Amino acid sequence: MQFSFEFFPPRSSAGQSSLHSAIQQLQIWQPSFASMTYGAGGTSQQESFAGTQQLVAQELNTAAHITCVGADRASVQATAKQFVAQGVEHLVALRGDSPVGAYVPHKQGYAFANDLVAGLREWFAGTISVAAYPEVHPQAASGAKDLDFLKAKVDAGADQIISQYCYDTDTLLAFAERLQQADIKQPFLVGIMPIHDIVAVQRFSARCGASVPKAIVERFAGLEQPADIAKLSIDIAAEQCRLLLENGLDQFHFYTLNRSALTAGVLASIQGPAVNLAMTA
Repeated sequence: MQFSFEFFPPRSSAGQSSLHSAIQQLQIWQPSFASMTYGAGGTSQQESFAGTQQLVAQELNTAAHITCVGADRASVQATAKQFVAQGVEHLVALRGDSPVGAYVPHKQGYAFANDLVAGLREWFAGTISVAAYPEVHPQAASGAKDLDFLKAKVDAGADQIISQYCYDTDTLLAFAERLQQADIKQPFLVGIMPIHDIVAVQRFSARCGASVPKAIVERFAGLEQPADIAKLSIDIAAEQCRLLLENGLDQFHFYTLNRSALTAGVLASIQGPAVNLAMTA
């Protein structure tokens, strides 16, 4: 089994402290890489650079997200090269969403993620990851069209695929089968986001095209104590990881939300305490 962690750049001293703590507490799990997100339209660019530096400083294999929304090609390339100059050898290439209104390609920019991947491949020899949507991207005309877009990103030079989180394991397994049928052979990293707050996750999922099965919502009903909620969150994510492992999917990308407890709890549940890993490494 391999796993990786995603963090986002903080915008306050309290957020910086939370990020630092999460990195310190999770790095003992020896992830294959850790990634730092990039705000829509580059709105958190400086924070992303600072967050990426923090990951590199901890000697983690660091991936930097980069988007093409709201910027011309020269600016996007300059940003990517600045990340590489920091020591980044892995880029997560995304179209990105407009911070305001519907997405409109920049006239002098990369229109879509496949164009961005192709542009990066003109000079970047490191790893490029791209996104996939098991429940279909909310702006895609159909599941078939969405898979065509993914194939275009892969054909442009992407090395691996990271999925949006998906709480319906059957949907994930069906999507993995569709990848095989489409002859997409790049590694498929399944996005896992432990549920820290069921109401907040439902609200966020409605905006990004994901769903939260009714059966999961019902399991949280009546729970009020933070310890009980955390235990259930860990149990649900660990159950999903085990089922995915049983079906041959063994690479997980954890959306940490700059927290460590839930992600560490899931990993401890499915493969034992991190201290054992450190002793046997």
